[in-house]
Amino acid sequence: MLLDNFRAKLRNSLQVWRDAGIINDVQYQQITQYQANLEQTVQNRSAKTVIVLASILIVTGAITFIAAIEQVVTREIKVLLLLSLLAASNITGFYLWQQPIKAQLEGKPVFRKYILGKSLLILNALLLGVNLSVIAQLFHINQANYELLLMWGAGVTLMAYSYEEQTLAIFGLVIVLVCYLIFSNELPYLNNDVNWIVIILQHIPLLLWVVFVPLAIWCKSRTCFILTAIAFTLTLLFNIKPLQYLNTTNNFSWLAAFAFVLPPALLWSYDDLLFPKVSKRYFQRVARNLALACLCIFFYILGFNYHWQAPDLTLSYIKPVNVSLNNAASIDIAFLSVIAVTQWLFLIQQKFSWKNLVILSWIVICGLAPFLNYLYIDIPDVSVILFNAMNILFCLLLIRHAMQKRERKEFWGGVLILTLLVLTRMYEYQTDLLFGSLVLTFCGLAVIGTGTWFESRIK
Repeated sequence: MLLDNFRAKLRNSLQVWRDAGIINDVQYQQITQYQANLEQTVQNRSAKTVIVLASILIVTGAITFIAAIEQVVTREIKVLLLLSLLAASNITGFYLWQQPIKAQLEGKPVFRKYILGKSLLILNALLLGVNLSVIAQLFHINQANYELLLMWGAGVTLMAYSYEEQTLAIFGLVIVLVCYLIFSNELPYLNNDVNWIVIILQHIPLLLWVVFVPLAIWCKSRTCFILTAIAFTLTLLFNIKPLQYLNTTNNFSWLAAFAFVLPPALLWSYDDLLFPKVSKRYFQRVARNLALACLCIFFYILGFNYHWQAPDLTLSYIKPVNVSLNNAASIDIAFLSVIAVTQWLFLIQQKFSWKNLVILSWIVICGLAPFLNYLYIDIPDVSVILFNAMNILFCLLLIRHAMQKRERKEFWGGVLILTLLVLTRMYEYQTDLLFGSLVLTFCGLAVIGTGTWFESRIK
């Protein structure tokens, strides 16, 4: 309602400005056309939402229909009905989806059939999961939930590659991640039951980087790339569990080193031009921002004191799940290391940059974290001091860069991270109430003062 009122007021204001001579007829037509395009975008978004909800209702209705006729018809007829519905939605969706694309290539206006076709493709992806589940149930196929989910995710991902649709790409990624979470919960109870699906899920970080990063480029989906990068980092850390290797009682410190090195190294050196038939850098800037965020988070986590204590006192000590998972992580590390080295060689050959050298030094410091206890330096808590200092340096450089470029997001991000660092360290070391109150007051005044000064400087 408020948006409609704003559009009506803007339309009236444009007419007044044109009559008063503030804008000419050409500018009036350009602004009117831009506003019409915005309204069309909002309408298309609303139509997509409605059709997606309708698709979910259709899938729910199909499941309910199968359950209702369970005792009436044979399982062969049920399978035939499900496959017919799947084929009908797929054929109709593809037909409606490709018509506007052909019209656009021929210079004709794009019709709304594209939205309906795209929604039917999403419905087809949902029906694919329903078919797999119902067929497995009808024919008493003893498959675990994560196995069915992986086959469903593989089918949706293949559809995303075929249609170059970012919605299907994100949907396939979500299904694979849900499958991995279920598999991780059931992993301690698998014993020695190993099949090809278990092997694939043990190598999920490598799968995410090799399959879904090219898919994000293929679909030109920024959201898919960001989600893939975050999922890759989290799954790699979850597989290796690097915090358990920070004390001197462990013999596999190199695993933790690679866990801290690979995510920022791969993200910072990422370049779209490494992929064939790609002539534009779509996600390099996004990847580098994610690499900086990854380094900042690693510095923050490694700055806590309890990670560096003895195994019986530290919260970071986690008993390894089984040997096969560590072996799978080692294989992932080997392949991902080759990719990282290739990307860095390509980056170095292009142009020398001091920024790349600084980032590389920070990555090396993260990689040396598991070996700091072996140095036996006389300075107490040298690791904690080092990573807290690195985090403070990172925040100060971020604030300095924001002041030079006049970027609000970077400035407030650096201020908030620095404030969070001070507050969490204060509570970690359990300071008295008087000192805590002084710190809180100082942080509040500092944020207000620096924020006011920065905003006034921008103006």
